[in-house]
Amino acid sequence: MTKLSELGPQHAVTVHIPPGAENDTDFYRCEICDQIVDCRDMRQVLWHEQPDHEPLEMDA
Repeated sequence: MTKLSELGPQHAVTVHIPPGAENDTDFYRCEICDQIVDCRDMRQVLWHEQPDHEPLEMDA
């Protein structure tokens, strides 16, 4: 499992809601690993766009 902090620092970006997101909400459920993804965090979005990935361990 990869930790969120291992993906590098968070950067301010314009987030486009990925396919599968419900309406214009900030969160969606990943169809591959069934984890909730925060669309406001590009690191999470890019991680869950990979075709074969493990759930991402969130830092506390």
